[in-house]
Amino acid sequence: MSATSLNPGEIRFHQWCEPPLAAGSYRLKAIQTSPQLEATDEATGIATDKAAFTTKLDFVVDAPRFALLPTDVYSVYPPKGQAGEFGGHFPHIVLSRRTLPWERTLEPGHQRGENDTTPWLALLSLAATDFGGAFPELETRMVKDLLTPETAIAGPSEIRLAKHEDDKHLCTTIDLPVALFRAIAPIRKDLALLAHVREVNTDAKETAAYLGDGWHAVIVGNRLPRTEPGVEVENRAYLVSLEGMAYTLPSEPESLDGKAKVRLAVLSSWTFRCREAQGFKAAVDRMRVGALSVPWKDDTGSRSLDPEAEGEVKRALEMGYTAINHSTRLGEKTVSWYRGPLIPVPPAMRLSDDFCPTADAALGYVSDDGMFDTSYAAAFQLGRLLALQSGHFAQSSRLFRRQMRRRINEVLERYRLKDTLDIKTDVMKADAGAMLRDILGTAPAGQSWDIKETRPIETEKNGKQLSLKDDFGIEIPEAMSRWLARLVLLYRVPFVYLVPDQRMLEQDRIRFFYLDRNWIKYLLEGACSAGRSTSRDELADDKLRKTFMKLAVEQATTVRSDARSDAAAAEQRKSPNWPITGFLMRSAIVEGWQGLEMRAWEDTGDQAKKPLEPLRIDRLAPDILLCLFNGEVGRIEIKQPPEGLHFGLTRLTKGLGKLHLRNAAGEEIKKQATATMREYVLDVTSFAETIKETLELSSPVTSAELAMQMIDLPGRVIFDKTTPADS
Repeated sequence: MSATSLNPGEIRFHQWCEPPLAAGSYRLKAIQTSPQLEATDEATGIATDKAAFTTKLDFVVDAPRFALLPTDVYSVYPPKGQAGEFGGHFPHIVLSRRTLPWERTLEPGHQRGENDTTPWLALLSLAATDFGGAFPELETRMVKDLLTPETAIAGPSEIRLAKHEDDKHLCTTIDLPVALFRAIAPIRKDLALLAHVREVNTDAKETAAYLGDGWHAVIVGNRLPRTEPGVEVENRAYLVSLEGMAYTLPSEPESLDGKAKVRLAVLSSWTFRCREAQGFKAAVDRMRVGALSVPWKDDTGSRSLDPEAEGEVKRALEMGYTAINHSTRLGEKTVSWYRGPLIPVPPAMRLSDDFCPTADAALGYVSDDGMFDTSYAAAFQLGRLLALQSGHFAQSSRLFRRQMRRRINEVLERYRLKDTLDIKTDVMKADAGAMLRDILGTAPAGQSWDIKETRPIETEKNGKQLSLKDDFGIEIPEAMSRWLARLVLLYRVPFVYLVPDQRMLEQDRIRFFYLDRNWIKYLLEGACSAGRSTSRDELADDKLRKTFMKLAVEQATTVRSDARSDAAAAEQRKSPNWPITGFLMRSAIVEGWQGLEMRAWEDTGDQAKKPLEPLRIDRLAPDILLCLFNGEVGRIEIKQPPEGLHFGLTRLTKGLGKLHLRNAAGEEIKKQATATMREYVLDVTSFAETIKETLELSSPVTSAELAMQMIDLPGRVIFDKTTPADS
């Protein structure tokens, strides 16, 4: 479980998160004194002081400076490349590391003062109209060109590179006109109010966010995106470094006479477009719910097909099948049915007992329509290919088979010995040493026929067919069981096997499904068949296939918690609650809102009280999300990620905005604060003072308190599985 005390969907704001050490050079000095040893003055021979031993260690604490790693950026708002109703929302960027905005200072080399929460980063929002219709190009330059720009350009001052930094390293920069920069950049006091930390619970998030600690730093812009009535306006947000740039800020008295432009290091940037009715709520409202199957279009009037054949095809599609081209092993071309592991109807709860030695053995034939069913054969072959692709699994499987083969050979050798020497005792249960003494007599001097006791081997013999009743106590390698457990949850399974027809999952659709246990069974059997070369291997597989299946399915319930090394959750391992179900979602909100929260309940309606444990929540493509839950889903909730919630403001006129205020518990009250803006830029410090006076607070408003006041409530939508299809 998540380490935070918050519940899923809740959020806690923090003013800032001070790093243990800011970036810079440090010296660690250690002094050890010994009371038994005394230093002696060489001239007088008089003891002067206790002897001291001193050592020093110089080290450097590094932090991002001229560039960020892609993993440093968790999410952005407005979403990158999206078009929406963003005119009333301040852009922001969510960073993966909570201390990042405070790991450097505005003045390079200066120690951060007490209660100084000023970040070294700022988020600037620009529109094409700010430049007469075309954005300036971002340019890749060497660091030395940033630090020592041309005479007419103001750049960072007083920055001294560390020993490991090179002025020939590359960075991304932008040159902005001085007048524009000073018109839109935040003043020094504003910077501290535009950065804060958010803490959330990650239990209901997709795997990438689930593995994080739920703490994120947020940098908010001070300028609303530019909008025009009836026109889609392109805006861009730039995360820039202000290290060494304090003298260029609007609040600073230093003149920039003689400077035409300001050169800034750009650490991240993205583009978005403003238009009406395209936000999170509008995107969710476009969603349609149904089962995962190819939709049937009743247009029989336009086709001259047999009604009975039409009915067969319709029933097949409703069961999740789709027709695919099929090339047989003989080279013949035909059309066959295929259905993946995600099916729209409840599966057979009883597993097939048939042992499948090859993929062809799993090939079905539908006599009603004369077509093959390739579903389980494809699953078997895919499992085999995935096992061969995984070197680690293949090696573990080979070692396991070697152990099994050795024990099987022992079984067969004992039977051969019994037949050859006409031994009347049960050779499988008799002591091997006593048996040798009976056959060969007394052992030579200095030798013994005694054999180390082993676990008895049990078999059953039906006619001439020998099968195993025991697994010989050989433990299945952990690497194998973990790999198979992930396979149960469809990790590594190509998307085309899950959704073989694009009509099953069109844009803005949620499709519910059941997980087919038999499909998974053949997938695992195919994986375990890799390396099988003799009939004795089949003997072992026939016995162990159920053991593999049982172990893999049980471990599948902890794959998600094991990924986060959640020992408490691993100890509380739960058995799979069949049927395992879930849904696929294809929507722009998957791509636009990193960290969406998904929750499911077994029951339906507003009084749903039986939450289901998520087994897997993963993004399969930029706009496709797969969710698996331990049980049958009756209701799902999709919620906007709280760590990515944006700042909202109701714009009254071009120069004024208003905000409905909240109390300390986050509940909206009947008070409003009016904000002053110029050129879409909010006077943050003045607005914070207005909030303080309106709420009659005794202390200045912090960045965390400002965030709680300006944050928009998260978008949330609920779907019941009983909702009519595509409604």
